Amino acid sequence: MDGILPLPRMVYRSMGHGSWDRIGVGVMDKRGVSVDHGEYLPPTWSLIYVLRGRGTYHADDGRQWPLEPGTCFQRIPGRRHTTRLVPESGWVEAFLDLGPALHQALARMQVLSDEPPVWSWGLSGERIARFTALIDDLAEAGEARLPALCVRILGLAVETLPHPTADAEEDAVDRACRLLADTATTRLDLRTWCRREQLDYERFRKAFQRRLGVPPGQYRIRRRMDRACELLQTSDRPIAAIAAELGYPTTYEFSAQFRARMGLPPSRYRAR
Repeated sequence: MDGILPLPRMVYRSMGHGSWDRIGVGVMDKRGVSVDHGEYLPPTWSLIYVLRGRGTYHADDGRQWPLEPGTCFQRIPGRRHTTRLVPESGWVEAFLDLGPALHQALARMQVLSDEPPVWSWGLSGERIARFTALIDDLAEAGEARLPALCVRILGLAVETLPHPTADAEEDAVDRACRLLADTATTRLDLRTWCRREQLDYERFRKAFQRRLGVPPGQYRIRRRMDRACELLQTSDRPIAAIAAELGYPTTYEFSAQFRARMGLPPSRYRAR
């Protein structure tokens, strides 16, 4: 693999108005470095892809991971970490970089997750070539092409991120999401469903919130609001009829929940 390692080069392009609002991609040669970043608090989000070398990632909570070719790790805004490298291992890395505003929005939408900080992606010439192609394109791009390149960088980042191995708990969460979506207009007793599925309710509820970021009840509301937005935009049905279809006992209760989530009442949402 050493014979196809790209030469060191990095490109950053500013987008938006903030000092750190940017996208970036590059390759860095850190041969001879022992402490890459010590107690580092990153200003931007970065994904590092190890092309050569060995080291250790130290999280701020005491966890540690070995780093080797094919390993990926994150530098996450607001989370301190240290990366120690073996100087004689000839460290070379490729990276992607996103500004804090973009990272915050994507993290809030659960496109990017803080966990795990480190994982194995595997090393291949095709994957390395995708990083180097982005370097060339970003360096040569006019301003009008930056949004499309931002999407390409994000797409590579998401593809690189680990996909959790499905187990019984994860599969149960997926089934529950489908069930909550299908029954968003009726009441579903999840405790009864968990007993029928031979699941511990409290363990399932924690797994659901860890995976989706919200408890099952809030997920159901979210799906109801998705359906409400669709009906308000694509039909002229009275709001009272929409509230009834979505399972709300009164129009007032529907309107109050819609306003709490969307920031405006259903009538104004439809008017917009």
